[in-house]
Amino acid sequence: MTVKTLLLRRRRWDPMVLAVGMLCLSLLISVGKIAFLFFSVCGLYLALARPRSWRGAPVVFTSTLAAWAIWQIGLSLVRGESLDGNRVLSYAGLEFACALLPLGLGLVRHPAHALAWGARVGVIALVILAPIDYAMTGARVGLGKNEAIFAFVVGAVAIAARLPTGGRWRFLPDGRFWTYLGAVPIVLSGTRAAMLLFVVVALLDLRRALPRLRATGRRAAIALVAGIVAAMTAVVPVGGFLLDRIESGISEMEAYEATGLAVGSVDTRMAMWSSAVRVLAEHPFIGVGGTARMDLVAEEAGPNAREILRYQHLHNLVLDEALSSGLVGVLLMSGAVVTFLSGAFRRADDPVVRDASVALVAFTLVFGLFHGVLLNEWMVLVAFASMAVILTELRRRRPFGGLPAVMP
Repeated sequence: MTVKTLLLRRRRWDPMVLAVGMLCLSLLISVGKIAFLFFSVCGLYLALARPRSWRGAPVVFTSTLAAWAIWQIGLSLVRGESLDGNRVLSYAGLEFACALLPLGLGLVRHPAHALAWGARVGVIALVILAPIDYAMTGARVGLGKNEAIFAFVVGAVAIAARLPTGGRWRFLPDGRFWTYLGAVPIVLSGTRAAMLLFVVVALLDLRRALPRLRATGRRAAIALVAGIVAAMTAVVPVGGFLLDRIESGISEMEAYEATGLAVGSVDTRMAMWSSAVRVLAEHPFIGVGGTARMDLVAEEAGPNAREILRYQHLHNLVLDEALSSGLVGVLLMSGAVVTFLSGAFRRADDPVVRDASVALVAFTLVFGLFHGVLLNEWMVLVAFASMAVILTELRRRRPFGGLPAVMP
């Protein structure tokens, strides 16, 4: 088989590999990680062997993301931190792989189409599997993995599912409704922070819908209200489960304020965060490192040290990064997110693409305020791979099957 023949075949295979990878990622199947890493390896080869391939990549985003990853890796190595169990080091490597992803997608004409189709099939599968899992166990749903990880992946996949594809497949139509279907598995996961996704997307969608409602009048308003009532009715069977999770969090906060002792999930986070801020004040610029972070925070926490040491990270995106890699690391992380949004808004004409980009960043930030969103391979991959694919699609001649790309 010649190189030319292989490349021609890969033009047909690569979109399918990307779609299947996204489907498997949504179901927390490791094949999904392998598929995305395959494209990253291809990207590494092209970056070194064919520098001209950089022309089709979102250079500012990839450079900023790579710089952040290199800063984390370099800082960890300079500190002499152990490679064994060093989560910061391994996940920084995964972020670097996501920076190479746009180069590896060079043979996929419309990578966002494949991403959205895989996400839509994944959402359908999750809507079926999550209730079955809950009916069988009566416990929080995670499909065999941590429930918070599961909820974040579902949320990010549900956002990707709303990306426009030009309506090529009738059984997988374009629409914002795909994101709301993710409410079923997310509510059943019992992950409180993930439920804020629907506040974010509802506000974005309502902002787009209001002008239409004013123009079309009463009939459209009735249809919207009917949709909201139907959605609320669908949530009723699990409403008690959801309220129990919220009430338990409030009770923990009240008990912590009264006694100063952390015994649950929410109050332990409060104790961790207050101690982490004091540690950060002593080491602001380069932090204390990922391996020493929890020990120093626990030492600062006094009587709550034992509860804190049960956790592997601070369950807060900003504090985890600040203590691991300092405020310099936080600045580089913020730069990667800002360049993503800047690229999306500069090149995307479709409001759905812009809203999906905002929703992805907002969901990552909101969820990350309560969980270690950048300290798990599933969450890092689904967030930054989605960003990379969206920006790569916007570099195509007719992104998302629409008008020619807007040039900067």
